[in-house]
Amino acid sequence: MKSEGYLYGKIRSGMGTAVLEEKDLTSLVKAGVGRFIQMFALYLPMTPNMRVQFQKTRGVNIGKNVFIGFEVYFDPVHPHMITIEDDVALSGRDLILVHTSPPTYLSESNPRVSRLFTKTAPVTIKRGAWIAVGVVILPGVTIGENAVVTAGSIVSKDIPPNCIARGNPAEAVFRFDNKPGLK
Repeated sequence: MKSEGYLYGKIRSGMGTAVLEEKDLTSLVKAGVGRFIQMFALYLPMTPNMRVQFQKTRGVNIGKNVFIGFEVYFDPVHPHMITIEDDVALSGRDLILVHTSPPTYLSESNPRVSRLFTKTAPVTIKRGAWIAVGVVILPGVTIGENAVVTAGSIVSKDIPPNCIARGNPAEAVFRFDNKPGLK
């Protein structure tokens, strides 16, 4: 910590059990600006198109004709690892994460916890998908083309294209293309 600047070192040492993902002052400032932009996109009254523009500014890869509803939360540390293709709708109060890690005190007391539960992987939402209200999308997930994820679902594994998925963990329960195996 000696090579870090005084202020940056103070910020890192005063965080308790949280882990600061940004490893240098430039990254910290960039992340701070990104979080500030995220606050605007989350809480200020604006059009869905304005929310798209704010998230693009943060680095989220967003295609054409995308709808982002109220209070959709994108990963604060790695927004550039999120890809949303054309014609996607995120209804509202959704959470998209590309990284997870346990609190420092758990990692230090049991290194296996850290190895098992620390993950950083991209999230991709393919063309034409609809993510209903209150969906949580975890790291490393791809949601297929024209898939629908129902309200309150927790998506921890890939969702195939052309289906309706629901639950915790979310699973495909209906296929639009009538392939064998599902209704």
